[in-house]
Amino acid sequence: MHVLITSAGRRTSLVKAFKEVSNPGGCKVFAGDMDPLAPSLYLADEAVKLPPVLSDQYITFLLDYVTEQGIKLVVPTIDTELQVFAENAERFISRGCRLLISEPELISACRDKWNTFTFFDRLGVRTPKSWLPEDLDDEAIAELPDNLFVKPRDGSASVHTYATDRKGLKAIMGRVPNAIVQERIQGREITIDAFLDFDGKPLHYVPRIRIKTVGGESVQGVTISEPGLNEWLEGLLEIIGRMGGMGPMCLQAFLTSEGFVLFEINPRFGGGYPLGRAAGGSYPEWLVNLLRGEKVAPRLGEYKVGLSMTRYYCEVFTEEPKWR
Repeated sequence: MHVLITSAGRRTSLVKAFKEVSNPGGCKVFAGDMDPLAPSLYLADEAVKLPPVLSDQYITFLLDYVTEQGIKLVVPTIDTELQVFAENAERFISRGCRLLISEPELISACRDKWNTFTFFDRLGVRTPKSWLPEDLDDEAIAELPDNLFVKPRDGSASVHTYATDRKGLKAIMGRVPNAIVQERIQGREITIDAFLDFDGKPLHYVPRIRIKTVGGESVQGVTISEPGLNEWLEGLLEIIGRMGGMGPMCLQAFLTSEGFVLFEINPRFGGGYPLGRAAGGSYPEWLVNLLRGEKVAPRLGEYKVGLSMTRYYCEVFTEEPKWR
């Protein structure tokens, strides 16, 4: 049950979590990245230099590598990997390795925020009202809400995201690549770590508040409970499962006076997942159990409420980088 975490970067807590599960059984955790000083490489059992995600060599290299090393599970961690992996999942299965990736339909709906809006709106899940720049002439802009938000349709880590009003919209749209315009929702932002089994059955979730973020990643947070949140979440996860969702999910929503508003789904481990794990979401352990063919019982609503997380830097020193 060797595991490879790709684009591992600073996902040190994720590497350590998989090692706690895998090492007692004599299995290794591999970490891959392009950066020879990515800190996760120095905590893994083995490190591997990966080609660029969008290069022609990426999938070919990984297929050969998982075969040579006997790796049974590949865990992606960044958004740009998801579509590439979704399109090649069967090739890994033929090598005896599972990609921790949802079906292409779900990946497409999640990676493009316009698709997220149109797809879930059709299903009756409220999302922020959205518009594309090419549809917004002066007359259309005059009909928009006064408070707006502009961001890339395929963005992540809060890069190129701007709050604006109607008057400043044109100038902001020109600064954002592949932009989408959305109504600015007034409400409390909630992040949810969730987990579905390989058949898309929801098993667990942990809702939390991101108290402080750095570069779009949570460095302080607290788990929460809200009236109606469990029912809303369980219904949403059922939809995600029917769309081919599996494995870890990181969902983001607003709690408003009119209910919950979904605005983003990341079908991968979220950067703040360590808080979800500490609160009861033992997702690496459950993944290994599923790979062994064991059943994992649902634990919906079973998590510690009021558990806080704060993070700090921890250094790794070396005179020999993994490669040069």
